[in-house]
Amino acid sequence: MATSDRRATLVRAYDHAAEVVDGVNLDQLHLATVCPDYDVTALIDHLVGAGHRAVDLGRGQTPTGEEFPHVELADAPDLLRRAGNDAQAAWADDTRLAARTTMPWGETYAGSTLVDMYLAELATHTWDLAMATDQLDRLDGDLAGTALDAARSMLKPEYRNQLAEGSPFGAEVQAPADATPWERLAAFMGRQPRPSPR
Repeated sequence: MATSDRRATLVRAYDHAAEVVDGVNLDQLHLATVCPDYDVTALIDHLVGAGHRAVDLGRGQTPTGEEFPHVELADAPDLLRRAGNDAQAAWADDTRLAARTTMPWGETYAGSTLVDMYLAELATHTWDLAMATDQLDRLDGDLAGTALDAARSMLKPEYRNQLAEGSPFGAEVQAPADATPWERLAAFMGRQPRPSPR
């Protein structure tokens, strides 16, 4: 079976996340998001931290710990863009797609699966942030389709509700027939694609 190569879209996902973070206002930082453990501030911290983790993986480094440091809103877009440049360099060697890494939870993945994993993570959390801060109109529909392919490739059914209800992934939600690519991604990742207005 051919190895998937979504590295270019992973790099785009960093810039896309940075654009949405750029649109967050200071008075939105404590808004709730669809992620139960994250308000907007914590979600931005997670986006930046996950972005740097994907860089480390591209460099062949095994990540440790689950907590990411806090970043200031004003710094976050540039941090994401710089991490995207670092990711492009870290994953430039084609052999990284086949190289295998054992993650802290004990499973071993090929590099191509890790690219898919972090593409899906960055894209989904960008949707989460856009939903929380009323920026859905800023989302790039082309990126969502590739991120959904990545998510379908890496998310095994047994990962859903594995640790607790909704953790690390909730059950897939039925997307509306007229769903946008972003809504289909959100639904696959266990989100209500059209949550009720706050």
